[in-house]
Amino acid sequence: MKNLLAAPAIMIVATFAAFFAGSISYAAPDEAAYTRFVSGAFDEAAEAAASAAGAENLALAARATNAKAYLETDNKAARRAAKRALKYAEQAIEDNPALVEGHLQAAISYALRGARMSPVRAFLSGTAGKARKLLDHALTLDPENAWALSSSGAWHLEVARRAGSGRYGSDPAVGFEQFADARAAEPENLLIAYEAALRLLAYDEPSVRENGLAALHDAVTLAPQNAFESSVQKRAKIFQQAVEVGREAERAFIKAQP
Repeated sequence: MKNLLAAPAIMIVATFAAFFAGSISYAAPDEAAYTRFVSGAFDEAAEAAASAAGAENLALAARATNAKAYLETDNKAARRAAKRALKYAEQAIEDNPALVEGHLQAAISYALRGARMSPVRAFLSGTAGKARKLLDHALTLDPENAWALSSSGAWHLEVARRAGSGRYGSDPAVGFEQFADARAAEPENLLIAYEAALRLLAYDEPSVRENGLAALHDAVTLAPQNAFESSVQKRAKIFQQAVEVGREAERAFIKAQP
């Protein structure tokens, strides 16, 4: 029962990083709002994007607010931010149900909220299942979307690692394949590289460790494209240092991640 209750809070966190860089949109979002997002002014970016209206801008508002929630150290504040992001994402979906990023940002909103809840509360709230449903819908809309593949792969590996293979429909083999596809589609994407490194090394399967280390190398060496990527790269560098120290330090780093 302990594993059953703990798993949802942990497994949904795996969708974080791959969502934040954004996915394919059908129209460019508001330039001023996007510029604010790139600079790390997430509140201002969300406000400007929401004011501009339209599905792409609402998805950007969700993306910026999710980024704020991810970086927030206070659990309650993080949950509040993720809840606001979910509202933006749901509005984006209502405005354009075919926009992949609306579904992706809604999924990460649930993931962020669940990550900042107690294991029991996260289990009872069903956030993991809601995130999974949104990921499946995103993949139905765009089966080759690198962001959706990376996030789905992380979900499969974390569920299998924490709750057991097959729990909630998790399949490590699917997770490995989806990460490989995501990395092949976006080989120079820092966020996907970091997410692949973290989840593959956390799963601790010898056959994929080399892939995980290669992904970590890319996460450390690729050039950040925005403020959020810079923050993630700082974590990647600390992760790499832990790996170089040894397995005990590596596992300690992984355990400490949100």
